[in-house]
Amino acid sequence: MKYLIIVFSLLLLCGFNKEVFAQQKQVIIQGTVFDKAEKIGMPGVNIQSGSPLKSVGVTNEKGQFSVSVPENAELFFKYIGYTTVRRKSDSKSKMSIYLAEEQSALKETVIIGYQTKTKETSTGSSVVITAKMIQDVPVANLMELIQGKVPGLNVQNNNGSPGMRGSINLRGLSSINVQESGGSAFLTPTSPLFVIDGVPIEDTETFDYGFQQSGPGISPLSLIPAEDVERIEILKDAQATALYGSRGAYGVILITTKRGNSKVPIIKYVSNYFMNTIPKLRDVIGGRGERDMRVNQILMNDSSYYHAMQMINGSPFLADSLNSFYNNSTDWQSYFFRRTYNQSHNVDISGGDNTFNYKVNTGYYDEKGIVENTGLSRVSLNMNMQYQPSQKFRMFASISNALAKNSKGSGNGLLQKKAADGGSQSSLLPAPSQYTSVNSVLASKQTQNENKTINMVANMDLRYEFLKNLAASTSFSYTYASGTEDNFVPAAINNNAGELYLYNDKKVALYNRNTLAYNLSIAEKHNINATVFNELTSTKFSADAMINRNTVNDYIHGPTMGYSYPFSPGGTLDNFFDRRSVAFAGSFSYNYMQKYVLDLSYRLDGTSTNGPESGYAKNPSIGARWNFSKEDWLSKISWLDYASLRASYGSNIVPTGTIYDVYGRYVSSGNYNNNPTVSLDLRTVPNIALEPKSTTTYNLGFDAGVFNNRVNVVFDTYWKYVDNELRGKELATMNSFEKISTNEMSFMVRGYELAINFKPLSNNSKLNWTIGINGDYRKEILTGLPDGVRQFMIKDANTGQNILYRLGRNTLSNVLLNTNGVYSNTADVPVDPITGLRYRTGTGGNVKYFQGGDPRWTDLNGDYVLDDRDLVSVGTAQPSMVGGINSSMIYKQFSLNINLSYTYLRDILNNAAAQRFQNFGFPTSLKSLTPLVEYNFWINPGDVATYPNPFDFTRQAVIRPFRYDQTLFQEDGSYLKINDVTFGYTFKKELTKRFGITGLRLYLTGRNLYTFTNYSGPNPESVDALGRDDSGGYPNSRSYTFGLNVQF
Repeated sequence: MKYLIIVFSLLLLCGFNKEVFAQQKQVIIQGTVFDKAEKIGMPGVNIQSGSPLKSVGVTNEKGQFSVSVPENAELFFKYIGYTTVRRKSDSKSKMSIYLAEEQSALKETVIIGYQTKTKETSTGSSVVITAKMIQDVPVANLMELIQGKVPGLNVQNNNGSPGMRGSINLRGLSSINVQESGGSAFLTPTSPLFVIDGVPIEDTETFDYGFQQSGPGISPLSLIPAEDVERIEILKDAQATALYGSRGAYGVILITTKRGNSKVPIIKYVSNYFMNTIPKLRDVIGGRGERDMRVNQILMNDSSYYHAMQMINGSPFLADSLNSFYNNSTDWQSYFFRRTYNQSHNVDISGGDNTFNYKVNTGYYDEKGIVENTGLSRVSLNMNMQYQPSQKFRMFASISNALAKNSKGSGNGLLQKKAADGGSQSSLLPAPSQYTSVNSVLASKQTQNENKTINMVANMDLRYEFLKNLAASTSFSYTYASGTEDNFVPAAINNNAGELYLYNDKKVALYNRNTLAYNLSIAEKHNINATVFNELTSTKFSADAMINRNTVNDYIHGPTMGYSYPFSPGGTLDNFFDRRSVAFAGSFSYNYMQKYVLDLSYRLDGTSTNGPESGYAKNPSIGARWNFSKEDWLSKISWLDYASLRASYGSNIVPTGTIYDVYGRYVSSGNYNNNPTVSLDLRTVPNIALEPKSTTTYNLGFDAGVFNNRVNVVFDTYWKYVDNELRGKELATMNSFEKISTNEMSFMVRGYELAINFKPLSNNSKLNWTIGINGDYRKEILTGLPDGVRQFMIKDANTGQNILYRLGRNTLSNVLLNTNGVYSNTADVPVDPITGLRYRTGTGGNVKYFQGGDPRWTDLNGDYVLDDRDLVSVGTAQPSMVGGINSSMIYKQFSLNINLSYTYLRDILNNAAAQRFQNFGFPTSLKSLTPLVEYNFWINPGDVATYPNPFDFTRQAVIRPFRYDQTLFQEDGSYLKINDVTFGYTFKKELTKRFGITGLRLYLTGRNLYTFTNYSGPNPESVDALGRDDSGGYPNSRSYTFGLNVQF
């Protein structure tokens, strides 16, 4: 009976409370939520109330809201990236709520291993770039927009061709392999893993190495419109990237596109009209000036007057000044470079609330290259939706489609050799025409090159919480990419034989991730998160190519009657692959009151390219964080907003090589008894013991915010060890095979990163001014070489610019002759005291003795002979420091954003300058001559000069005073570049709402405005990864933009 009374009493009490709640007065609360900085309404702000908090409404496209809540209830206004505002409900007047951007970096959300955390509970090193930081600058490739904004991320825009991207290295090099030689030498490119809306994309997976181009030459990142990007997050250390496994060994860059967040549909339209201008071109000596200089050079420097006249008379373009073919003054550069006018348009339609939201984004981008016959056009359509009927279930789906077309002219994604060769022709030759010009000129202008890329990505992500705190999720994506290239060279410029090159490739990728996550909070102090997941990937790629030579004419390109196989070879290229991988991973995270944080993770990766003896790749990591500003003994320090220490360790194991390196390759090897035969490819010996490459990182970090978050500081120091670098090792000629792929090279990178963001004015100032400064100083050291050797050299027979690998030194050392000026007089040339002979060079009967006007090179071994034994190791192409400076100012409706980037302590080999001098060594050649007035060169005995005598052509072949492999042409490549400057004006809503416009912004942007540098070449950034400037690259343009951003 006692228990019945207790139960009955409880039921009465519950019923009474229910009645009281039912009788509680409901009121309608209305108002508007504004962005505190821009004073405009904020759509999509989530309004919550009750205990526990539940959503009661969302602001409309004008930032207005109307919600029904109990009288005197508390309302919470929440928006990602903004500080939450808490207000008591007031039904008597309309409320005006102002949300300010989150100033505390610790409250910023980050994505680590497919999990969302706040900075204060993350132990890894990461940087977030928001949409506002990359707006108003039209570019074809997203990576151009983050240059100088992330410490440790070295982005060099060394490729101005539309649709291509430059080099990207996160925390130093990840590979030190050099391939090819001369002007085609390149550093094997590596790239961070890009994850776009949860779908991994490897930007270099199908690249033609050395030219940073994929298939027809369009980077996958060029298919994403910048207007559709919500945020970009860069994960730098191994703890942050460990759950991405081997694919994240070079860092991870997460790109999140925009979502719908307004019950009333919002339509945004962004239009840009921009003009690209050509950089400063080199000056040339034209027409009669060029002929007179060549004639005088021959007469003044030849061994005899008779021989000089013989040379002049033997060169028609010098002897016959009345011949109309040779008495021109043609500016060849004007035929290859042009000013272009371009445009981009983007429409975004979005809407929805917490239950259902959607977004549709379509864009058009058209940019003509500043080099004739180049350019990019892109059309994109991206859609996503999210359905969340309850807190337990969520479904997200997206489809991204892009079609791009570009033209590479007569070059490729990085080099424009035909344009470079044509632009260096003698001014005496006639202007380009079908009958009077050189092939390299017409090839650049008349080659018909068209490349198309189609990219489609479909993704679905499902999440269900089937038990309290325990949720399962699955993600599946399908990627299809296809590229084609059609390149036709007319017969008139190809030895009377038209040539058609056809290329097409196809890539299909399947990706699946299944996750089980458990979250537990005990007494709101102990917070635990445990996650396990598995990952499956399957990627297939194949490419076919065909060349059709001797086409019937320049209008019929395909094979016709008389078609013969020898004239049209083709087939499947040897870069095809069919890769599969499986991964199992788990992570555990614990924090106590967000004060002490511990992260543990472990991942196993198995791939079809592993050697049978290598097994699964193991990727462990551990991280810890101490938010010591939350300690009681620091609570009385009013100027300290937050401070924390971070430490992490992690290892990423990367499978290297291909299945052919492991098991070998079979090739067609002719006929036997009139039957085709197949035999083992003897170029590379199979290596079943091939090991994966290992990248191990240690990181220590410090974060702090002071003076009401007016100053924020992030400091990191790291050690990165890269072991088992893959390299092909040459074998002795007695072996059947030529080389073997081994893992015997290692190096380390030690670096320091610093980022400071501060507001020089008070938070109450009408001028909102934020300044950001960041930098990364690092040093790379070689720690291991094949067969235990201490050093070896990669020789370049074309330029002589060898690269030295030596233990304990930087990873890529230049090997050059040390130039110490010029011999002022012949008497200054040292004489061998034993033989009585002057310093000399050459062999056999072709020996030249140095004299006044010749370069003064260091005789390293003291034998009074210039040879390869005098080479020294000096300089490296890898910069010691990179970073940026950013400024953002907002005053009322006006805004001014300035972004700068810098590179410090980098050596560049100015091969273009060497070529300018070398052209004077061949006065009867049809190469252009450029003025040398800015150079201090030797003319008369007694001159103290920096550069040797450029006019003594009789000594060029043996002395080679302007050879590439000398420190004379190694220059400091440091620079400070103004990336972009944007001035904008946002109209007040009171002026635009009468036209149904909820937001209107106009802006002017200048990009690549100026570069401060001591480098004598045209641009210290437009060089390859080995630091060589050979003038054949695609220059970066300067652009000016007028833009319109309107919202309905």
